[in-house]
Amino acid sequence: MGKKKMPGWLKVVIIVVVAIILYFPGVILFGTLTDYKPKDVEKINVESYANEIAPDELVLFDWNIGYAGLGKDEDFFMDGGTESVPDKEHVRKYLEGIAKTLEDNPADIYLIQEIDINSHRSHNINELEYLKNNVFKNNYNIAFATNYNVLFVPVPFSKPMGKVLSGLTTVSKYKIEEAKRLKLPGEYSWPTKVFQLDRCVIFARIPTIKGKDLVILNIHPSAYDSGGTLRRQQLNFILNTAKEEYEKGNYVIIGGDWNSEFTKTNFNYTEKKPESYVELPKDLKIDGWKWAFDSSNPTNRSVAFAYEKGENFVTVIDGFYVSPNIDIEYVKTLNYEFENSDHNPVKLKIKLK
Repeated sequence: MGKKKMPGWLKVVIIVVVAIILYFPGVILFGTLTDYKPKDVEKINVESYANEIAPDELVLFDWNIGYAGLGKDEDFFMDGGTESVPDKEHVRKYLEGIAKTLEDNPADIYLIQEIDINSHRSHNINELEYLKNNVFKNNYNIAFATNYNVLFVPVPFSKPMGKVLSGLTTVSKYKIEEAKRLKLPGEYSWPTKVFQLDRCVIFARIPTIKGKDLVILNIHPSAYDSGGTLRRQQLNFILNTAKEEYEKGNYVIIGGDWNSEFTKTNFNYTEKKPESYVELPKDLKIDGWKWAFDSSNPTNRSVAFAYEKGENFVTVIDGFYVSPNIDIEYVKTLNYEFENSDHNPVKLKIKLK
């Protein structure tokens, strides 16, 4: 008597179940073997197009551009939304809007976070190259540092983010004498860490007419850090680095997306505040240093759902920390209502004493 044949549908079910069982261990193994492991300090090769030293008055422009994928029409799965890869036409539209915003707001130094070079989530558009060609046009010096380099991000399961290559860039109208990538301390536990960002700082040294250097730290510490433990380690490292340079007699500015709230605000919103937002520690300070942020307009929104003014949670997490030998002439958040990014840019004018 012959053996009974296994029904076709059962074969399919078994194959699917086995594939699912093997998928996650396989992805984790692949991620571990290909994990990006930068050194603590790495020299950055600066694209140099200008050789002048900086004057004593400067305008800085800071913006997390959200990889041109988190404009007003987007939500994000890590914030409670559903999307991981926005439509290509949306990315192109946001990137064009980002370029126009930068053109409309000329500055001496730009600090940009979350700029994609080759990522599935932004349809493999080299956003830095786009901004070079359409905004900076060989008139600025450019330093780029990778902080997200994963060959395959497996989440969300239904539509994985896939390959991500992204980072920070510091763009200066004046000579960048030295640029370094500084690795930030602290990391998530394995295997989460192999799919997460490798947080860093761009350290840029710019000579000035005052005979001292202006040191700019372009920062983007950890997000989704319950309780802010990783952020605290990283912020301590950043402030210690800044303090050392100031004690050498230099001018120092820390700027970027701090992923921590600067102050309590009275903005209107109906969404419950997400747990991932934490306040800057009260004791995070250096004697004599000055915070430079604008509390009259939000710099960041929750992306749990597409932007609706008065509904999304909004707050202030982008700005600057300035050494005592620098005067702040003004600081202003440019309220674009999150048209092209989940962050609004912040503009700062300073004078070197």
